[in-house]
Amino acid sequence: MMRLTARRLTGRRVTGRRVTGRRLTGRRLTGRRDGRSGLPGRRAAGRNLRARAGVVAAIGLTLTGCGTGPHRARPAASASAAARPAASRSAGGRSAASVAFCRTPPAAGLKAALSRTVRHAPGAEVLPLGISADGRTAYVSTWSAGFSGVAALNLASGGLRGIKSFADPATDQADGSFGGRWLVWEETYSLQSLDDFTIYSWDSATGTLRRLGHSLAGPGGTAWPSPWHGPAVSGNYAAWAQGYGPGGVVEIVLADLQTGQVKVIRRGHVQPPFFDAHLVVWPESDRPGTQTTLRAFSLVTGRPAALPPVLAAVHGTEFVATDGIRTAYFSPDLTRLYYSPAQEQRAQMVLRLPAGVDFANLAIEPGTLAWTTTQATYLASTRTGAYSRVTPEYGYATGSGSVVLISDAPSQKTVHPDLTLHVVDPASIAWPACRGHVLARGQATTP
Repeated sequence: MMRLTARRLTGRRVTGRRVTGRRLTGRRLTGRRDGRSGLPGRRAAGRNLRARAGVVAAIGLTLTGCGTGPHRARPAASASAAARPAASRSAGGRSAASVAFCRTPPAAGLKAALSRTVRHAPGAEVLPLGISADGRTAYVSTWSAGFSGVAALNLASGGLRGIKSFADPATDQADGSFGGRWLVWEETYSLQSLDDFTIYSWDSATGTLRRLGHSLAGPGGTAWPSPWHGPAVSGNYAAWAQGYGPGGVVEIVLADLQTGQVKVIRRGHVQPPFFDAHLVVWPESDRPGTQTTLRAFSLVTGRPAALPPVLAAVHGTEFVATDGIRTAYFSPDLTRLYYSPAQEQRAQMVLRLPAGVDFANLAIEPGTLAWTTTQATYLASTRTGAYSRVTPEYGYATGSGSVVLISDAPSQKTVHPDLTLHVVDPASIAWPACRGHVLARGQATTP
């Protein structure tokens, strides 16, 4: 499925990461804008809170930074401001010939897809967690009159099949992802703190529901602060980060979804993991306040492993998306997008945002790249470099090997907004070529 790194400002996910989740009451972000480590509080980037990040930003909600004091999102630029293509430059500062991204109006196939919406129960809030490989089913967390919890949504009929209901729909919520067979999510129980959570897995082949783990409690029974991000899933494995002590220390937990066996593979000043083929990868710093680099653990050998060249060059960011071949990531200040088509090739800068706009979420799939900014969500072809705006504002994208599900931002401020969903088949879109955007060394493009 499409690999998400982040924040759902989406919604996200500020990375959530996306200030995309549902409720951000009393939460802290895990990462800092300068790419340095800090206390982990549950981050707003990558949670089902994603769909509401836009609303949060609009009402000026203040988020507390990790050990750095209050953190406010930068003021957004005008709605007409667009991300501008940038000269292709490697993350290490080296210029190289490449094809930059260029913004184009939505192609006919994309416009048609965005004009169609997914049916679901009127008045229901539906937040996608993942999509089946055949593109027919979305796995969601939902709140409706008939059912609240984690469920499977038939994208053609709008029919909903419950997987696990919430014990208390007023406070419970879930964030997770689907990895081809297994749906894994983190379920929380409070509107004031997301540090108390349980990790569940569900086997789509057998229907088996399993409890994989729970957050760790400190003195007095209060859960240790943990990064705010749902578990990552790939093949028969899931991984997540959870706090285990004072001072912002976090451990990386790896679960074998076939056996249910769970083990800790890393402890320290680490941030939430992601999968890159047979590797579990995470950002880590030697001590609080220092810039992060990526570290890896091999699923094959069960030992620490070397990073591929494209990931070895990444510093100071937790927004990294990869499908095991292609890789994309944001700069530490969330203003530049880097992309590489191959593991052995260092990423090139392909997009730079205008002043006052930040990246908030990132997703990748063969041939397709999606990102959310503090303004809107965009979908791009990595074959031609063409990209188009696909939401009126904010929103986010969730994908599989076949389709991408676009979630619009809520149209009104309610406890459970009815979000508009669109199914996009990237293979059916005739993306235009970015002619004139082939760059020579040191050459810049025009907006």
